[in-house]
Amino acid sequence: MNRKAFIIQSSGLLLSVWVSSSLPVFAGRKDKMDRIGMGTVLFRYRFKQTRPKEISTIKNELTLTAVPAYYKERFNIRNLEFWSNHFESLEKPYLSMLKDRIKAAGSRLVNVQVDSSYDLAAVDETERQRSMAHVKEWLDAVAYVGSACVRVNPGRAGGSLEKSITSMKEINRYAKSKKLVLLTENHFGIEMNPDTHIRIVKEAGPGNIYTLPDFGNYPVKSMFASLEKIMPYAYLISAKVMKFNEQMQHTSYDFDKCVQLAEQHGFKGIYSAEQWSPEFQDADYEKIGDWLIEHVKNNI
Repeated sequence: MNRKAFIIQSSGLLLSVWVSSSLPVFAGRKDKMDRIGMGTVLFRYRFKQTRPKEISTIKNELTLTAVPAYYKERFNIRNLEFWSNHFESLEKPYLSMLKDRIKAAGSRLVNVQVDSSYDLAAVDETERQRSMAHVKEWLDAVAYVGSACVRVNPGRAGGSLEKSITSMKEINRYAKSKKLVLLTENHFGIEMNPDTHIRIVKEAGPGNIYTLPDFGNYPVKSMFASLEKIMPYAYLISAKVMKFNEQMQHTSYDFDKCVQLAEQHGFKGIYSAEQWSPEFQDADYEKIGDWLIEHVKNNI
């Protein structure tokens, strides 16, 4: 695939071929911090909605409305990624307050990860239609808050690829009508086969739909080969780490190599810092945030 950007200007419109999706949006940024974001998944232990059972009392509890100022002051991060599980409501008063807090911090909402009860690859048509209606409700909320992108899961593992593509075509049209870029992540569903993932992106388009490569979601043995396949279609990257030892060394896989791979593919977009491990990990997550920022900066 040709990674060169084709930009056509006509009657004031800017059109870009998605093979180099990150270039028109992020080109020309000189400060490396402009290319680094941070997701709320990193601090999920501090949100009451996602507190693990191992923690009885939350210290320094976080809410979405507090995140913009906290990320700016503690990490110098202005590119925000929110997890749907951390929203307290989809009602306008709450969303308006959230929008105001983002603006007050001089930040921007880069993406919202929509993880809730839906299956866009459902064979049962009633469930598929319910799922599409549910996702559209989230797109309404995400657009109102002012996010640039929204990440939607194209369907559960074992679902119908044809149904997924049909659903994603409609969701993509709806996202475009809301001025949202639609992202699909390698996120343990039907798209975990990278060839299937690419097919969904291509056939649910053209345009406005891209991959969101997650460093930590493929099996380690096949991760680099799989990331190689979906990276040319990337708009945003989930720069995820998993397990650290007591010396603050990341032990799950070569994180630096992942960033280098993205850069080699000409990625010019934002790396959203994240940590996730299926097992509870008692760690200093602010230090993990610092580690992530340092290692992204050192490799871009």
